[in-house]
Amino acid sequence: MLFQSLDDKSECVGIYQNGELLFGDDVDLSSGLSKTWNYSNFLENHPDIEYAQVYCNGESLDKICPSHLIEEWELISGKLKAFLRANKIAKVDLAQNCFFDVTPHKFLIRFCELKNEICEWVFDNYPRPENYEHMAEVRKVLCDIKYRPINLDMTALQRYYHERKAKDLYMKFSNNTAYCDYNQYGAITGRLGMNKGSFPILNLKKEYRQMVKPNNDFFVELDYNAAEARVVLALLGVEQPEEDIHDFHAKTLYRGLLTREEAKKRFFAWLYNPSSEDYLSNRQYDREEILSKYYFNGHVQTLFDRKINCDDFHAFNYLIQSTCADVVLDRMCDIYKLLLQRKSYIAFTLHDSIIIDFSSEDKDMLKMIIETYKNTKLGNFKTSISAGKDMYNLKLINI
Repeated sequence: MLFQSLDDKSECVGIYQNGELLFGDDVDLSSGLSKTWNYSNFLENHPDIEYAQVYCNGESLDKICPSHLIEEWELISGKLKAFLRANKIAKVDLAQNCFFDVTPHKFLIRFCELKNEICEWVFDNYPRPENYEHMAEVRKVLCDIKYRPINLDMTALQRYYHERKAKDLYMKFSNNTAYCDYNQYGAITGRLGMNKGSFPILNLKKEYRQMVKPNNDFFVELDYNAAEARVVLALLGVEQPEEDIHDFHAKTLYRGLLTREEAKKRFFAWLYNPSSEDYLSNRQYDREEILSKYYFNGHVQTLFDRKINCDDFHAFNYLIQSTCADVVLDRMCDIYKLLLQRKSYIAFTLHDSIIIDFSSEDKDMLKMIIETYKNTKLGNFKTSISAGKDMYNLKLINI
């Protein structure tokens, strides 16, 4: 049965079902509710619900609305935008308030009826993606992160006030609670982006990270050693070296003729340039062998069932970048499950790493968390572990 959630926060339990709005204890999620537009945090314990937005690869309702509903959708979505503007002018923080408490219920009923019609059209016309389960799990974690307030120490920005970006951050977040709102569909390869209004954790200047403090006791960062290089090895069926991969390349691939930094630079110059004629790199890493397994008829099909349309030039880079992104997201999802009912939680993911806002009372979990991160679908990836009292001062630790 189709339904629509009225907010995506765990404490804002409200749905539209069978022509009426239900709230709190009146919501019975075990009563045959099976399909909706998008995930909400209060749906966490209901894995059988299907999400239309995942079916259409994260497209907006505006973009996928069928032609016979466009006129009505444009009218009602315009009213929705007007309500959102009014809340902003009135300084109503929707991260702290339930949307259905500040929006006319008569409007919500018609809005949700139309969303149901669009969802029904999506389920009838879009095939279920092969990577549906993975994408739905990632969405759950990102939605949990979305409403975790970030602890910012604005005094850490003082020395940078002469810089425009530091001033902009101060103006935007000094009197507003900061949240990290990832865009799951921000790139064709699956790498995350940031939604408008989010704290810009992905492109935050390294020195500015001093302002980001944990809400618990300290941050723990798990970071793969040369993740993309290890993906290449895995796709070729080569055993993962336990040592630093750039040291490994310097000694083996480049025959001890280069330093670690020279080997790193040379390998990535080859990796990111499909036209590279680097003899030694090509001899060890056969692009064509990899592409023959994962590139077909103008699209890449990854081990995580992500299908990416592309040309010959981009195929190898897209394959490696996408697989690497999904390795991290897949491990993030499993660690999220480990931390359910714990005080520690996933605060951020930064490209090849995840950052946990860690509570000392969960120290019994740390080794299990590390092993879970290392143990990827492509093999055991060497992982570095860092910890610190802010996002800038993270120091390597041995566990």
